[in-house]
Order: sequence, then C-alpha cells, then structure tokens
Amino acid sequence: MLHSSFRFRKRHLLWLLPLLALLFAWAAPVPRILLSPPSIAATKILDRNGSLLYEVRPSQSGLQQPLALTAIPKRLISAVLAIEDRGFYSHPGVSFKGIIRAMWQNVTAGRIISGGSTITQQLVRSRLQPNRRTFLSKIAEAFLAFKLEQKLTKDEILEAYLNSAFFGHQAYGVAAAAKTFFGKSVGELSTAECALLAGLPQSPSTLDPFANLPAAQSRQKIVLAAMRETDVITAEEERDAGMEPITLARDTVPILAPHFVMWMMQTRPGALEADSVSTTLDNALQMDVERIVSVHLKELAKQNVTSAAVVVLDARTGDVLAMVGSADYFDATHDGAVNSALAPRQPGSALKPFTYALAFSNGATAATTVADTETQFFTQEGNPYTPRNYDFSTHGLVRYREALANSYNIAAVKVAERVGIGKLLSFLRTIGLTTLTEAPEHYGLALTLGDGEVRLLDLAAAYGIFPRSGRTLKPRLLLSDTVSAGEQVLDPKIAWLVTDILSDGTARVEEFGAEGPLAFPFPVAAKTGTTRNSRDNWTVGFTPDVIVGVWVGNADNSPMRNTSGVTGAGPIFHDAMLKAAGRYPPKDFARPEGIADLAVCALSGKLPTPLCPHTITEHFIEGTEPTEPDDIFQSVSIDTRNGLLASADCLREFVRAETFAVFPKDSVQWALENGWPAPPRSLSPLCERTSSPSSKQPASWILITEPKANDSFALDPLVPDASEQIIFEAQASRDIERIEWFVDGKKIGTGKPPTFHLEWKPAPGAFAIEARSGGVSDQRRISVTR
Repeated sequence: MLHSSFRFRKRHLLWLLPLLALLFAWAAPVPRILLSPPSIAATKILDRNGSLLYEVRPSQSGLQQPLALTAIPKRLISAVLAIEDRGFYSHPGVSFKGIIRAMWQNVTAGRIISGGSTITQQLVRSRLQPNRRTFLSKIAEAFLAFKLEQKLTKDEILEAYLNSAFFGHQAYGVAAAAKTFFGKSVGELSTAECALLAGLPQSPSTLDPFANLPAAQSRQKIVLAAMRETDVITAEEERDAGMEPITLARDTVPILAPHFVMWMMQTRPGALEADSVSTTLDNALQMDVERIVSVHLKELAKQNVTSAAVVVLDARTGDVLAMVGSADYFDATHDGAVNSALAPRQPGSALKPFTYALAFSNGATAATTVADTETQFFTQEGNPYTPRNYDFSTHGLVRYREALANSYNIAAVKVAERVGIGKLLSFLRTIGLTTLTEAPEHYGLALTLGDGEVRLLDLAAAYGIFPRSGRTLKPRLLLSDTVSAGEQVLDPKIAWLVTDILSDGTARVEEFGAEGPLAFPFPVAAKTGTTRNSRDNWTVGFTPDVIVGVWVGNADNSPMRNTSGVTGAGPIFHDAMLKAAGRYPPKDFARPEGIADLAVCALSGKLPTPLCPHTITEHFIEGTEPTEPDDIFQSVSIDTRNGLLASADCLREFVRAETFAVFPKDSVQWALENGWPAPPRSLSPLCERTSSPSSKQPASWILITEPKANDSFALDPLVPDASEQIIFEAQASRDIERIEWFVDGKKIGTGKPPTFHLEWKPAPGAFAIEARSGGVSDQRRISVTR
C-alpha cells in the first residue's frame, strides 16, 4: 500500500515539475536583450586626421542604419509582411495558422518557399543567436515571442525586425540592404526592388543577387504573388514589376583605401581590439593618388595596361601616407583586390642605385669610368650572357654619373661585377628587400638589372637610405607605433652623392631628355625601371621629406605594349609626387660635410690636361679626388704627306702634332664605330727611308683572344637560338688591317682593328675557329651544347 502511494506521488511530481517551470517562465521578466539589444562594439579605422576609413563590425552586426517605421515605405513593409507574416497584426506572437499555411505551400511547391515562424519569433531568434536550433529552443522561441508581444507594440516589433533582419553581404536592416544591393535609400525603391529585398531574409546566401540573380528573381516572383494575394498590388502591377529589369549596385563595401586597410588588418590584428585605430594614412592624399592612377590608366589602356600601384612614405618617420594597390579594389575582372604594392615583381633598373652606392663605398667616384660597350659575360653554368641597353645601343666610355643617370644596363652589369653579387645581395637584404631569398648564383650579374622579385612597398622604403643620410627606413602603419631611427648602412656622403646623381637633370638628358615626368620645379631624385619582358614599369623617387614609388603593369602578368618606366609609371609618379611633396615646403637635399668639387676631363674623369677639350665639375668625397692626369687625349706626330705616324727620322717640316682620343681596349671598337678617329698604326714609309738600313719590320702575327682554346658553351633554353651569339675577337700586328673569320673552314665574316670583333650565331657541335689574314692565321677549337 505504501509502495503504491509512493508511485502515485512520483507520477504527479513528473507533471508538476514542467508545470512549475512553465509558471516560473511566465512570471520571469522578458530577457533584457529582447527589449533593448546591447550595442555591439565596432572598431573604427581612422586616417591620421581622424577621418573614418572603415568600420570593423562583428559578424552579427554588420552594416546598419536604423530607421523609424514611418520612414520605411509602406510598399516595402507590405512586401515583407506578405511573404513573412501575413497575420502579424492579429496573432499573439505565434501563428498556428501561419505554420499550417507554410506547410501546405511547401508541400504544394515541392520545396521550401515559406517558413512558419512569425516576425516576432524571427526577431527573438536574431537577438538570442542560439548556437543551434532544437525542438526545445523552438518552444522557448515561441514562448518568448508571446511574452515579447506583451511588452512591445506591434509597430515597435516590426520596426525592430526591419532594422535588424539579415539580407546578406553584411547588410542588416532594410536601409543597409537598399544601399548595398541598389545603391539607393529605401524611399527610392521600386515595387520590384521592394519585392526582391523582401525575399532575401529567407536564405541570404542562396538568394544572393550578386552571386545568383536568377534565384533572387525567382524568389521575387513569389513575393510579388504574395503581395497580389494580400491586395497590396494588382495583377497588372505584379506583371509589370516581374518584367522590370533589375539593376544592381556594384558589389562593394563602404571602405576607403581598401588595400591599405586590409593590409593593416592582416598585419596588425591586435590593434582591432580597441574602439578606434589611428593609422598613418592621409586620406586626402590617398584620394588624390587614386584619382591620378585612374586618369593615367585610362590613357595607358591602349598599351594593354590595366593596373598600377602607388606607395607614398614620409621619409623622416616611415609613415605610410598613401597606398594604392590597384586601379579599383572591386574590379574582379582585373584582379583589383590584389594589392600590387605588396606583390613581388621584378624591379628592372630600379635596383641600380644600390649597386653604385656600393661601388662608391669601395672607393669609386662619380667620375670613375666604365665601358658601356657590348660585352659577353658567362653564367655559373658557363652560358654566355650579353646584356643589352634599353635603347639597344652602346655609349662607349662613360662616367659613373652618366651611367647611373641614364640607366645604362651594360655599364651597370660591369659595375656589379666589380662590386660582387654576393655583397650586393647582402646589402639589398639589409635595407629591407627580404623577398630576395635565393643564393647569389641564382641571380648572377643580372641582379643589378632587377632579375629578382621585390615588393613596391619594400623598394620605396629601401630608397629611404638616400634622403635619410644612409639610415634604413621602416614603414609605419599606426600613429601609436614608435618611429624607428633606422640602421646606419651607408656613409651619409655616399647617400648624398647617389641622391645628387638621381636628381641631376643634365646628366640624364641623353636618355630621358630635358623635360618629361622626371622634371620638377623643386629638387626630386628619381629612378625608373623596366623589365625586358614588358611586364613591369617602375619609377621610385624622393625629396628630403617624402618617397613615392609607382609600379605599372597587369595583375595577371600579361605584357604591356610600348611602355617603359618613364612613359608608363613616370607620369603617375610625376603627378603623385607633386601632390605628396606639396604637403611640405620645398627644400634642397642637404649637402654633408666632406664633399669637394673638382674639375675633371669629361671623357676620362681624370685631371684635365691642355689637350682635354671639355671639362666638367664633379663632386667627390674628400680623399677620393683623382690624382692622375687625363691619358685619353694624346698628342701624336703625323707625317703631313700621308697622314701616317712620323718617326724621329722624319724631316720636321713634314711633321705635325695632332690630338687623338686613345680609348681603353674595351672601348676602342665602339670609338671606331662611332666616328672617333684613331691614330695611325703604321709608320710613314717616307720617314722610314731615312731610317737606318739595318732596321727591320717585325713579323706579322694574329692572336685570337675570344673565345679561349677549348671553351665550352651551353645554349640557354630560355633564349631563342636566333638570339644566342658567341663573340670572336683577336689582336694582330700593326700591318694587318682586316681579319677573315672561318668556322670549320667556312668564311663567316670579317673584322676590323683593333679587336677585329665578330658575332657568330652558334649551333650545337664541335667547331674549329680560325682568324686569317693573308698567310697569317690563328686557330681555336670550341664546343657548343644544348
């Protein structure tokens, strides 16, 4: 009996517990979050002057612009009610009739086209954000919807829903949705647009108009039908709205300087924990640079140029003042979201200033000379490498100032050879070009011509060693970051000397002209770069206060047509520099102590003699001034009767002293080909008649100097066979005026003194090379492999 009574009490207790829980829930207050949702903190990313660049909001918040219910068009409200909750104004928060109708519509259509939740239930769900929906959570949702209806009016609930419903693309609420998808305010929406928006909350990702407009329009037709069924519109209006073309806004988000902002967010995520982040960016300058890029890219379109990047740095602090990563961040056709300011690309000649800086560190001067003449080098693998100048010509003996200012490639390779590629590579890494990760032999001498990939931001910062007196520059993103003093990597006098050359408009006239994009009304040092495959154009330059770097090309790496650093990137650089430098008062580059000025012979760079026809004043670091007199311009005694050399035995009445330019061996051939008269090589026979009878002429001879005996060459698989060549050169006695060259007994051409130069297009095999003149000859054997 006792046992039976216990079971009875236990059975009633099981019913009592849920009843008590229900009564407790009924008596409990409505959760605060349903009545007044907490404000969701957002991080504001600001420019250096406090202007908003971007607002980083949590995913459950996104873009919102709350509106009063009276500010929302009745047609949009009616569209939402017709598809989401027709009995909204009559049910107590839960609609059993709506649930049954939704089930019937879904069964009839064979797919889910309607949900059973009321607008009040949806509002509860969006504010509570349950981790997953279960049977119990749905019961709680319905119960809380019923209680919410007791606390808020219908209009208050509807207003809250219309301002918080998720439409996709971070758009929460009808105002944000109208702006995101149509670029309009809600008051400007047509009936068709209202219907399309009203259908999106059911499945924002599946019905995304940007990704799947047909699916969104299919849902739109269901909404229009619901509007007709509820007498919001007529059948004719339904038909007209269904036929109205949908014109979407561009798929963008409200953001300024998007490449910079995204880069900052990726590299400094910890900064986003604050309410606001003040960056170093100057948005006014940023917008100016964006406009400049847009204008010039339209002009370059016919050259198949679709993208450009610009970086502007404060040379004193490293502040990133502007960063444009492409013409249009949202242009998916041209990979606009790719930040080309951070993409590794080959910089072309833009690396040359660092090569010359190291040469100066080794004791060279701006007056040191180098032969910009055709020269064959060999790679680590033994392959021939013959650099070419951008203009496909050679320029003979040039001073380092001329060579750098005019960006002569052959000269730069020779200077790099003198410096050493290992040393150059180490220096480039020290100044911030960290993408050059391969061994020195991977790059070879072509490193000085940009045969290695760097980032525009890194290159612009690397140029900071010049206006900063040899100290490295670290880019700064946030105003709260400490300004780095940098590392002293270069003598300030050398930094100034390179700067002086890069800002010398007179020195670069031959290649760039007196005017053009590198000419400014204030001191600017600049260097261009162009890759041989026409895929990259660069211009990087600076004033004492600001550094501007520009890259032009295509994000997909397709080649451009008929552009160079000065014609492609140069005009953008010019206009961007004018804007950037305009923020500071103009000033000259400060000349450091320890610089001396000295007149030198323009051709040799040595001390002028009375024979030197043209002198220039050059800057030297004290202690490096030349001490040797010019030895190129020499006085030669000529027999006036025949123009040959006059010996000491010639009668004085027939002897005249003439001045000739006697070039170094590696420039002689160029001099002859470019109209420099060479001194005669033979003694006048009229003078020899008075010579001693015992005097004898030396025997004739020929010596092949290139190639060497048993040299082996390998054809480069990356170079077309028609472009490969092996250079033949020889020396000979004075009486030999011409040499005939033979390969395997077949004559291939002739050469003239002094080097008897000839270029031969090789093929795989073993060959006998012969240089012949009359009965005199010399031979070599070489091999060529593929």
